[in-house]
Amino acid sequence: MSHRFEGHNLEDALNNAAATLGVERYQLTHKILVEKRGFLGGIKRIVIEAEVNANATPPTPADASRPGADAPSDVDPSDPPAYTGPPRTALGPQREPRESRDRGRGGAGGGRGRGGSRRDDRRGGGGDGRGRRQQSRREETLEPGDFERFAVEAPEQGPESEAATAVRQWCEQVLSFAKLNATIRTEENETQIIVRLFGGDSRRFIEEHGELLDAFQVLANKALVGRRVEKDIELDCESFKQRRVSDLEERARALADRVRHDGREQLLPTMSPIERRIVHLALQDDEAVTTESRGDGFYKRVALIPRPPAAES
Repeated sequence: MSHRFEGHNLEDALNNAAATLGVERYQLTHKILVEKRGFLGGIKRIVIEAEVNANATPPTPADASRPGADAPSDVDPSDPPAYTGPPRTALGPQREPRESRDRGRGGAGGGRGRGGSRRDDRRGGGGDGRGRRQQSRREETLEPGDFERFAVEAPEQGPESEAATAVRQWCEQVLSFAKLNATIRTEENETQIIVRLFGGDSRRFIEEHGELLDAFQVLANKALVGRRVEKDIELDCESFKQRRVSDLEERARALADRVRHDGREQLLPTMSPIERRIVHLALQDDEAVTTESRGDGFYKRVALIPRPPAAES
């Protein structure tokens, strides 16, 4: 069974894996899941998936002298050799400092030189700001808790019905086409087949309020329900649906209190049909506030409005 480990570089991650699994490094087979690089190309954080290869043979003395040779990975031997020259940077060839060039010209144009220096200072200050903004955009940061998310192992698959097996196989095929890495486990109740996703790409499914997860669920229901299965299909990832339901219900009730207090309607931001349904169900029994969807298209807003008084009989 494979496990996930992290480190500041590949060597560090492999050492952590070997120490945790209690084996030598040459007995590990690994692949890289996440590789965070800095602005100038240096690796700042890496996450790997490693497992013990019981059939691995000890490296020869010549192989052992090469860094990382004791931990095989999915590397094509036909790839060109790694660059071994001077360190590369993103700044291009270095030029002689401007101050040295100015001294080489002698005293002529001294006033122009001082003026040019002030202009250079102004340009340098602006360029430094732009550089910092570009660096922040280029660096893909790991959020707190990301490694814990990668390290969560999928539970063992329980007994599956034929319908649940068909749903799981269809979802695995879609993920393969999309080149997304996730492990799928299914559960089943009287009305639903529940698909739970685990793995390195799980963060992608819950970004942007779970847009990808919702789209995957809609696609699965359109493709399978009424054709290969009869039950509705529910997709979840890291208990995201439960957290979203709790958050939306809390926001809906808070706005409903404001409507009761002020007597004026309140609008929630644009939401998907699944999110709107959560709000409608949360307030369907409220005696003072009712809800309605407003807008056109897939994303609409939910209005919370005072409920009209019941007509006296």
